[in-house]
Amino acid sequence: MRHDDEKEISRRILRALERSQRPKLFDPSRLIFSAIAGFFVVGFFIWESQPRINITDLDIYHNVNRSSNKSIKMVLDFDTAHLKNSNCRAVAYFYYKNGRKVRSTISGYQTKNNQLSTSEDFRPGYEYSTYEDFTLYIPNKYFNRGSYKGHVTAYCGSVWANTRKFSFTIGL
Repeated sequence: MRHDDEKEISRRILRALERSQRPKLFDPSRLIFSAIAGFFVVGFFIWESQPRINITDLDIYHNVNRSSNKSIKMVLDFDTAHLKNSNCRAVAYFYYKNGRKVRSTISGYQTKNNQLSTSEDFRPGYEYSTYEDFTLYIPNKYFNRGSYKGHVTAYCGSVWANTRKFSFTIGL
């Protein structure tokens, strides 16, 4: 009789262990983890599908000969995402060392509010495009002698890239 009791107890213990090891579908900790992971996945896909431009590098070259003029050459590397066939523009804005805008009335080298600038249009041909050595130029003759700052960015409609800044001096 003792042997049968031990078998029965062993059987009950094994059955209880099996029941406790079965996954519980509505376990609160499992539901919380699943909800948090779901938010991260959805958030990533929403972020990944957003149109964007990211300037990855900017090199500045001074006194470059271009069309018999000495110029500043700005070479950009940037990536675009989800902007296929959009009309876009890379642009450099110029400021005095103290931060005031450099004014201009020179056609082709000014913004709508008469700030000195230079720009080039581009149109991404793919959902994900990489531009290397995209070049902007501005002749030195449009600056008086002195120290200046420049800001380079790009945009496609309401999508703006990060801004890269640089400083330079003309004729000192």
